Amino acid sequence: MKQYERLLYQTNSTPGALVMVFLVINTWQTIFTLNGVNVSEAGIRIMEIILLNIFLSFLVFVTASEVKRYSLRWSWIALGIGVFQCLRIFFISSTITGGVRLNITLSLLLSGFLLIIASLLSIGKSKKYILALKE
Repeated sequence: MKQYERLLYQTNSTPGALVMVFLVINTWQTIFTLNGVNVSEAGIRIMEIILLNIFLSFLVFVTASEVKRYSLRWSWIALGIGVFQCLRIFFISSTITGGVRLNITLSLLLSGFLLIIASLLSIGKSKKYILALKE
């Protein structure tokens, strides 16, 4: 058996599981955000928050299934989403203050770093998978 040949017969389960944990934390962050927003001051921002999180959840769910299949392109997409998730802390509404803002910030950073770690692991394994296919 060649060096990376076993990758041909198993899924990329660790990064796939980390991406699914991202989905759970992102949903948790959405609940904190919606509970912390003052509806009379936020207005249309609530719709933006909900639509962004629905889009991210769908995109990351597709990413999780593709990452399990060693897709190098989707691993890079996951890295981009993870960086975007970390940068979202700069767009938290100014109407959210106190402990809720801290919970939102921590959940955004935690989920972003989890997705970055998952994508970096997946990029490494996907390159090995491509090598195994060529052998």
